[in-house]
Amino acid sequence: MKNRKGLSKMRCPRCDANVSDTATLCTFCGQNLSVIHYIRRVSNTYYNLGLEKAKVRDLSGAIVVLKKSLEFNKKNTNARNLLGLIYYEMGETVAALSEWVLSKYLQADDNAADYYINTIQKNQTALDATNQTIKKYNSALAAAQAGNDDLAIIQLKKVVSLNPHFVRAQQLLALLYIHDKDYHKAAKCLNRARRIDFNNTTTLRYMQEVGDLAASSEKELVKKPSKKDPLSNVTPVGTYKEEKRSLMPVIYVIIGAIVGLAVAFVLLWPTMKNSGSGEGSHISDTNDQLAVQSSQISGLKKEKELLQEQVDKLQKQIKDADSSAQKQTASYEKLLTGVKAYLADDKIQAAIAVADCKKSDFGSSEAKEIYTTIHTVTDAQIQALLNEGKRTAYTSYDGAIAIYRNVLKLKPKHQDAMYQIGYCYQKKQDNKKAKKWYRKAIKVDPNSAIANKANNYLQQIEQQGTQGQ
Repeated sequence: MKNRKGLSKMRCPRCDANVSDTATLCTFCGQNLSVIHYIRRVSNTYYNLGLEKAKVRDLSGAIVVLKKSLEFNKKNTNARNLLGLIYYEMGETVAALSEWVLSKYLQADDNAADYYINTIQKNQTALDATNQTIKKYNSALAAAQAGNDDLAIIQLKKVVSLNPHFVRAQQLLALLYIHDKDYHKAAKCLNRARRIDFNNTTTLRYMQEVGDLAASSEKELVKKPSKKDPLSNVTPVGTYKEEKRSLMPVIYVIIGAIVGLAVAFVLLWPTMKNSGSGEGSHISDTNDQLAVQSSQISGLKKEKELLQEQVDKLQKQIKDADSSAQKQTASYEKLLTGVKAYLADDKIQAAIAVADCKKSDFGSSEAKEIYTTIHTVTDAQIQALLNEGKRTAYTSYDGAIAIYRNVLKLKPKHQDAMYQIGYCYQKKQDNKKAKKWYRKAIKVDPNSAIANKANNYLQQIEQQGTQGQ
């Protein structure tokens, strides 16, 4: 942190006072600051190590040591910004934005995170591509988990075409190729991943697996057949010898003809006799075949139904994954908007920006901490917003309603805001909506003064309706 004169400052952990960056004792409470300096030096040492690893493209190794740096000093914005850059280089845009938003929150001024965030926000095409890659990657992951490798591969091909630096997508695509025994394509994906993150243990493990499997596959193909004598199957040819003429062949032909006639008579007579009964047997066989075919058709129909159920289930998983990805991206965008408003000292707008989010929407503990800080508003701030709505109602009922709705975002059971919305709708002659909001206000606390006023206006509207009839 720096003051306006550019002197480096830090905060005392006991009294939270601003003290000089080089001070060993707090001038306000006397706290010994030597431990703080030691912790910051350790954090910076890990940051420098992470920077060295990043320079040689050991990105996964850099992530480990940079996280260690932030464990010692979560306000080390240099380490956090570098961590965001590494995530961005690996195709993890949401994780990168998360780190930069946290960095911006911790150090509002003179922070490189401003440039990184603005660069991404200005490039709407890149943001759209990021959303597409997240959705398609989650869809591919769901398909792979459901055993539909073909669909997963198609989705992942689209992902890596949109974002070739998405290391996780390259690794998953390689894994699916390994499963399909397409080792050449798997090796290509892994080589692309390694060019981005040279020392990634997952990539290296997959490459070793591809090498082992490809080698064993080649050995099976190269196995030579056992040697055999090339002439072993050749039948030797006898020497030619001219036979003497004889009457025996003629005699054999005559005898064969007589025997053939006798056999034909013996065999054909029973067949001709039983031809009638044979036709009945043939019909029976045909019926049996039809029954078998009918059973097979029934089985195929059941199989088709089961396959359709699996397809429906997979489509639901893909839809859920898409929805989850969109929600995660939207939550971080709202958090970024909230941080900007909070740093501009507009705490109400900051709280409104994240009002639709939940703490569970954010992965890191730091993001959850920022959400809690921004989302928390005091009763005085709520009252100030309510008063702003009442002033706006003099010129615009619609504008006032929008402000009262923001009050309800921050405090969903705020009775006065509900009552004021009903009052604005009544003034707009929209009695149906006015009655709805008056009833909501009464339901919150039926015995309050606000509930009495709402009830009076509600009766007034109903009487007007009766008179109109």
